[in-house]
Amino acid sequence: MTNNSANNSAISIQVMVAGRVRVSPDLPFGNGCGLVRGSGFFVPASKRIWLPVCAFLVTTPHGRILFDTGWGRDMSPDGVYDRGAQIRSLGSWSLYRVNQGVVGPGMTVPEQLAAQGLSPVDLDVVAISHLDCDHANGLRGVRDARRIMVSRDEMRCATRFPNSLVRFNASWWRGIDLDLYDWNDHEGPAG
Repeated sequence: MTNNSANNSAISIQVMVAGRVRVSPDLPFGNGCGLVRGSGFFVPASKRIWLPVCAFLVTTPHGRILFDTGWGRDMSPDGVYDRGAQIRSLGSWSLYRVNQGVVGPGMTVPEQLAAQGLSPVDLDVVAISHLDCDHANGLRGVRDARRIMVSRDEMRCATRFPNSLVRFNASWWRGIDLDLYDWNDHEGPAG
């Protein structure tokens, strides 16, 4: 808990580990390594690294904000590594080849919320940092939140060819009422 001295209100930030992702070490740490090396297409599984997939539940006196969604249950329907389920969830073999994932029992955001007596309807805002699979694959699980926000620029990027075929899968957000916002300089969403 952090105290906000301006109005003496408590704010808490809960890290929700919503699975793991196995990627080429060049993807998160490549420092401009390029598309081919970053994709890890030629990196064997033994050389890949597992990283946590996180979402953050921020509770303030004004409401609850979920930042990112992690993996959805359909990545690991039985809570174990499932190649076929992942290819279906990600929408393509090539995206699976870049990002293998697993989400254990009780680890999806909706499951973690339920363990706390909460549900997606208790979320005032879901803010998505960007639409990569390990940040937005779980959107369907929180679609009942009051407001789901995605940057308009990020949505343009995600729906533009060839990104829409190789990096993103519109089924993660199709049919969900998204509030597209514009950035207010470098400060964040306007309004």
